[in-house]
Amino acid sequence: MFTKVHHVTYVVESIQEMAEYLERNFGLKAAQTDDIGERGFKSILYHIGPTMVDFFEPTRDDTALARQLKEQGPGVAHVAWGIQGIDQAFQDLKGKGNQMRGDGPSVSPFGYKTLSIEPSSSHGVYFQLAEGEVA
Repeated sequence: MFTKVHHVTYVVESIQEMAEYLERNFGLKAAQTDDIGERGFKSILYHIGPTMVDFFEPTRDDTALARQLKEQGPGVAHVAWGIQGIDQAFQDLKGKGNQMRGDGPSVSPFGYKTLSIEPSSSHGVYFQLAEGEVA
């Protein structure tokens, strides 16, 4: 089912400081920067081989990312596994007894489709699956 690690998302205090660190230490240049105000974060995205790595900076205190940053500090927010056939995968996973977030896959602010399994169905681990690339 999995085809690759689609993306890894980190939550950080400042995407600007992280961008400066990554460029200074590893020579990385961001592919894009976004302000997703309606979801309460700013992001910076890098392409590392076939995997996207993004860093999210919460801009509101009432989001899950802001709570994670406050409670755990900077670090991995989630890993998304790449798949093909996400619509069918949603139905198959639901049919296997998984509690899913939403009524079907959703489109991320970056243009690719995602589905999420509630951690209560997957031994406390948050699984996100993704199909497509950044639009």
